[in-house]
Amino acid sequence: MKYNQINELITDWRAYLEGKSDMYGAKEIEFPELKNLTTDIEGIGIAGKINAPVHGHFDSTEVTIKWQVPNKMSLGLFGGRPISLETYGDIQGFKSGETEYAHDQLYAAIRGRVKSSKPGTMKAGDAMESETVIEAHYIKIEYEGSTILEIDKYGYKAVIDGVDVLEEIRKNIGM
Repeated sequence: MKYNQINELITDWRAYLEGKSDMYGAKEIEFPELKNLTTDIEGIGIAGKINAPVHGHFDSTEVTIKWQVPNKMSLGLFGGRPISLETYGDIQGFKSGETEYAHDQLYAAIRGRVKSSKPGTMKAGDAMESETVIEAHYIKIEYEGSTILEIDKYGYKAVIDGVDVLEEIRKNIGM
């Protein structure tokens, strides 16, 4: 933790599809809301009902890519196509105690399949607001090189702040 550093904004970012193609034209990427799978618990010893999280299991994880206008790359993202996406961002901060700027790296890797694509609306002199929605089965987020989150649904792994919360469950079910 950096003393008196206030993170202010994303200075800039880059995204790469399949490890090579710079995703020019992508306007923003909306990362998924991470919601645990839940189940209702009720019975003896419980005064009511509890909607309990299933430890290490997550609901649908949709990632949305918003494009300024469609391009050849975005128009090719249809029909359940499997994709691998990497994003790099620079987080600008300010160290108030030292009166200087700070820059940290935010990295995210996403693997999944294209769930839907919306080419957008054609209107003269305006952006088309195209979108691609990905159902992510793998998400990894690093801050300054440290893994903060890694969810691998097919690999049965959920690392949260350096701890794999599914490790004991894998052992208990013979994995």
